[in-house]
Amino acid sequence: MIFKGICTAIVTPFNKDKSIDFVAFKKLIDYQVSNNVDAVLVLGTTGESATISREERVEIIKFAKKIINKKCKLIVGTGSNDTKKAIELSNEAKYLGADGCLIVTPYYNKCTQSGLIEHYKIISENVNFPFIVYNVPSRTGVNIEPITLNKISKLLNFAGIKEANGDINHILKVFHQNPNIPIYCGNDNLNLIFKNLGASGLISVTSNAYPQYIVSLWKKKQNAYIQNKLFEFNELMFVETNPIPIKYSLFKKKLIKNELRLPLTKLKTKNKKLIDLQIKYLEE
Repeated sequence: MIFKGICTAIVTPFNKDKSIDFVAFKKLIDYQVSNNVDAVLVLGTTGESATISREERVEIIKFAKKIINKKCKLIVGTGSNDTKKAIELSNEAKYLGADGCLIVTPYYNKCTQSGLIEHYKIISENVNFPFIVYNVPSRTGVNIEPITLNKISKLLNFAGIKEANGDINHILKVFHQNPNIPIYCGNDNLNLIFKNLGASGLISVTSNAYPQYIVSLWKKKQNAYIQNKLFEFNELMFVETNPIPIKYSLFKKKLIKNELRLPLTKLKTKNKKLIDLQIKYLEE
């Protein structure tokens, strides 16, 4: 297990010219560390990894490693629909000093369940480094079936799964058929359900803006109040494609500029108004 508790899937802040805003990036990481998160994930979906160059990846990992300075764990998104590239990115993250990596299921080319097993098997044989599998069928078009996960979990260096399939029946099967592996919630609206089912932690988008709430939800016994308080905000974080809404939220909190890389575009005005109301509510 790489970590237990809360991991923030952190955004990558940009300047107006779309270069990486390292001043804002430091501010974001410091904000997470000061609110006692257990891990920070860079270069995930929320970090717009699809539009980050190889050179920028190295800069981001090195910078995050330096700022975190062992105050929490550093996890790097290293997934690809090319198994060879996933191996290269994972070995790079290891070389640069990360604590582990998150490897999403291959997307677009949509492999079979046996293809998933082989994908992670080859990675485990060529990367001596802890990896968390990431299941997010809404983005990849591929779902890791519970029985497939059971086989993947026996691979060397397997360190858990970030489960972002929103089907509650699927989730119940995952916990039932894989009771002894680290399972992390990948959907903030299901954080409390995962916790009560025995999850090892939460990999959160909402914690970019409100790490104190997510950390409290995890640590406190009476946490239904927090989950209910965050309900509307959690929903709004996916009213448009992630990370569009969370970046706007961080902009409103004066933590970053509201900049994204194409093909992502800025939040619609009607959704800005809804998020503005929720930020006011959460900060009263």
